[in-house]
Amino acid sequence: MQPAPKKKQKCKNCEGKGLLKVGDKKMKCQRCGGTGFKPGSAAAPGR
Repeated sequence: MQPAPKKKQKCKNCEGKGLLKVGDKKMKCQRCGGTGFKPGSAAAPGR
């Protein structure tokens, strides 16, 4: 049997949205890079 895949944790900075409101602009979350998931919580994309 294969091990159960780890569930990705939501980024606390943007609450899993990937975007942050800065004043009247929407910017990509710097912490997760716009993915909405905590960096390092799962395998890196493309590996």
